[in-house]
Amino acid sequence: MSTSSQKPPVPPTSIPADLPQRAVSLAEELLIQARAQQTHAEKEQAERLARMMADPQGKELTIALVDQAFRSHRPARIADQISHLLEEYGPPGYMDWWERTALTLGAVMGHYLPNLVVPPIIARLRQETRTVILPAEEGDLRKYLEKRRRDGVRLNLNQLGEAILGEGEAERRMQAYLALLARPDVEYISVKVSSIFSQINLVGYRRTVEQIKERLRRLYRQALAHHYRHPDGQVTPKFVNLDMEEYRDLHLTLDAFREALEEPEFQQLSAGIVLQAYIPDSFGLQQEMTAWAIRRVDQGGAPIKIRVVKGANLAMERVEASLRGWPQAPYTTKLETDANFKRMVEYGCRPEHARAVRLGVASHNLFDVAYALTLRAERGVEEFVEFEMLEGMANHQARAVRDAAGGLLLYAPVVKAEDFHSAIAYLVRRLDENTAPENFLHDLFAMEPGSPAWIRQRDQFLAACQAVETVKTSPNRTQNRLTETAASPTADSPGPARGLLQRARHRLVPPPKPGLDRVCGPALAGTGARIHPPPDRRGVRPHQRDSRGRGPLSPEPGRLPPCPGRRRAGGPGPGRCGGSPANLGPAPRGRTQGAAAGRSPGAGPAPG
Repeated sequence: MSTSSQKPPVPPTSIPADLPQRAVSLAEELLIQARAQQTHAEKEQAERLARMMADPQGKELTIALVDQAFRSHRPARIADQISHLLEEYGPPGYMDWWERTALTLGAVMGHYLPNLVVPPIIARLRQETRTVILPAEEGDLRKYLEKRRRDGVRLNLNQLGEAILGEGEAERRMQAYLALLARPDVEYISVKVSSIFSQINLVGYRRTVEQIKERLRRLYRQALAHHYRHPDGQVTPKFVNLDMEEYRDLHLTLDAFREALEEPEFQQLSAGIVLQAYIPDSFGLQQEMTAWAIRRVDQGGAPIKIRVVKGANLAMERVEASLRGWPQAPYTTKLETDANFKRMVEYGCRPEHARAVRLGVASHNLFDVAYALTLRAERGVEEFVEFEMLEGMANHQARAVRDAAGGLLLYAPVVKAEDFHSAIAYLVRRLDENTAPENFLHDLFAMEPGSPAWIRQRDQFLAACQAVETVKTSPNRTQNRLTETAASPTADSPGPARGLLQRARHRLVPPPKPGLDRVCGPALAGTGARIHPPPDRRGVRPHQRDSRGRGPLSPEPGRLPPCPGRRRAGGPGPGRCGGSPANLGPAPRGRTQGAAAGRSPGAGPAPG
């Protein structure tokens, strides 16, 4: 049974009236301390990022270059795409003159000597991102882990890789996770259920949950079999954290996590899971998981951990909602997300909850960090609440938070050089999220107390504090087929049914079988949907032909019109692009499909 079937009432918060203002004062102290600790290299990087924020076209070019140009393994294809993007956007104004010159010359020379020009460009990108995405090669990774241990910073490693398409790939990813857990210098890893099981099917819900539980058992057994020695000499089992991905997998992930940990074998294992504050349902689910964890601890089991993030898949959720005609699963405004984040932090900081559910506060927003620092001190739960940030993002700020909180956990993706192209989606999402105008990191690089950016972020924070009690907690999607009436909706009906039924008119289905009208007739009654015979080899259906049998009369809604392009090597042939609108086959120059609109493989939830 899904955890969503047992929702306790939402209790009121108990936040002192002056706490938001105290948090603002602490945030100012953290920012002053962070700026005082900033190294020369960090100042140069901050100035460069601040220039990029003021150069929208340069920012768009940077995102497009990362997203599009480095996906191919062919130097000639990469050079061609770089050249096209420079023609479209022009050299970025935020770069130094010599960088603009080198990029322009590289694009020109790449046409003639791609094998000579492109590898250094890729190597430069790899070098620029080494602090954000860690190298997984043994020597480099070992040195980095040792350095962070000396700095008093803990790491949560996330193994990046391609999207999982089959069980063979899922097993290879599983072996990578098991290898990380076996390392004596690795304490903590993050795992996505989609990376260890390729056949997620919500129609076969119970079977899918059982398959995921079987994979989790392997990870949890490895965590119990290997221990990590902390700098203070304490020895603990390794820690496995389940990242949260798409909204559709929310209850699936929670159920598999809870049911696996209910097994006697794992009663003494502490493990974690992520909840995303931009999902309205998350607060109710946090309450349910907390009630379950309290019962677990009362029965002698180990506590669990909930890592609260603001959410990292907003673009994908918007695309899915638009394509399917559904309400958007996340909140529609940042104010609502910020308010729900604070409510979840407050609930997790209550002493009666913190003893059973350790809380991870994942954010780079200094106001939210200060809010949680003030609240946990008010409640006396410092030992149960920790702070988390992204590796390589505003390191001077991370050091200030580490000093104030007495420790810090950094979310650190790792990838091998030969798999670096699979980290592109992660880089694009980080660039896109952290440079959004409302995001704290967008303003951080040029922010100082009293500046317009500071005042803007402060006012957003205080407004969210005011909205904590009023922001909704019920799902944005409310369709329940178990309670729907027998009356059939029409294509003009409001809500999710409208978009689905409009598309049903054009759905490509096989010819009707005997008796099919008895099954489909009632469902399609009043919608205008028709079951058409299949197309011939030219893609033309009988009802599209003219009186002489020629056609089509016009492109069928939902299908691609004829393509005027010439045949491309390996393409589908002249006259038609082939494929579906979401997969157009070999992309012409300048039309490479990016990661922003699709599932981002290996990209964990970002602290917002």
